[in-house]
Amino acid sequence: MDGAGNTRARHRPQGLQKNRGPLAGPENRQSLIDAGRAEFIAHGASVPLSRIAKRAGVGQGSLYRHFPNRFALAVAVFEQNLQEIRRRVAVSSSPYSVFLSTVEQQASEASVIIDLVASGEAQAEAESLRRDLRELVTEVFDAASAAGELAPHVTAVDLLSAVQMLALPVAKAPAGEHGAVAERVRQILDAWFLRGS
Repeated sequence: MDGAGNTRARHRPQGLQKNRGPLAGPENRQSLIDAGRAEFIAHGASVPLSRIAKRAGVGQGSLYRHFPNRFALAVAVFEQNLQEIRRRVAVSSSPYSVFLSTVEQQASEASVIIDLVASGEAQAEAESLRRDLRELVTEVFDAASAAGELAPHVTAVDLLSAVQMLALPVAKAPAGEHGAVAERVRQILDAWFLRGS
């Protein structure tokens, strides 16, 4: 009610939550990552950031506090993808197979994000992601070698190349063909990497 006794309806744009202050920072960041992943997949790399903020239920100011640009958001999505791969590999008796299957799944579902991070424009934001990927590949190589899963000629550098050989063609494939491209590339990689193939 204002000073004149009128009742004013307070309208909050649909999707926006009440401002919960700084304590909501980690939750807002995760909501933005989840929304970014979904919107990039559904609408492509050029989806308006305002749409991502709305889906996350936060204002654009919150989005830019966490992610100054779409590349930073894409890198955050990728970092979570790497964490998921690491979790799956850690509990598997077939580290190579689980690793590439998860890369294949994520590449098929998130080809737009892969393309965005792989573009030359994202070099600064993606550097820490590249380091994390190299570390993860080394861990997978060591675990898969110890499990007797890999052919003797395979190196960790080969495995790092395999990620690019799988992810980039899938990212560049026409809509609707991501799965088929991933399957063909995976068959070639398995023939090279797996012991006894």
